[in-house]
Amino acid sequence: MDLQKLLASAEEAATKPKYVLQSVDALEEEIRSALLKMIERGGKSSGQLRKQLVEKEYPAELIDSLLTRFTEVGLVDDFALAKEHARVLFERKGKSKTLIGMELREKGFPQDAIKDALTEIESDDELELAKEIALAKMAKTSATDKSSLERKVAGFLARKGYPSSVVWSAVRYASEQLSR
Repeated sequence: MDLQKLLASAEEAATKPKYVLQSVDALEEEIRSALLKMIERGGKSSGQLRKQLVEKEYPAELIDSLLTRFTEVGLVDDFALAKEHARVLFERKGKSKTLIGMELREKGFPQDAIKDALTEIESDDELELAKEIALAKMAKTSATDKSSLERKVAGFLARKGYPSSVVWSAVRYASEQLSR
């Protein structure tokens, strides 16, 4: 293997454009088609869409311009999707605002969409949901003594991401309700 020939071919390849003009249009159409297929399969954040397209080794400039266009026409709506995810995680899964925010970040939502989605959840609603969860959990959990039961339920709520003040308020409430 001749090192000089290898270096010369590498320099020649570096000076050539990666994509010719004709292939850019075809590539853009390919990305557009891939984006539409991803959106059809279910709601994804722009971050998730971008990550999947980058993994397929499409050019980032084309991905970003198409994502911007899809957002402008309403095919990608991070704000609405973040609100829906937050609502589902809160109402159906019983997760706290903190945990919901973490999950939305992991899903690639922009920070302003996450902030907007979390403002929909009131602190009072979070406390009420924690009380309901604690009451249901205490009612069906068996423990030898009251303090052991309270610790189990507190741990359960803490794993759902509730702050300690909410956890212990909910545990006290549920304990009082069940001791009546």
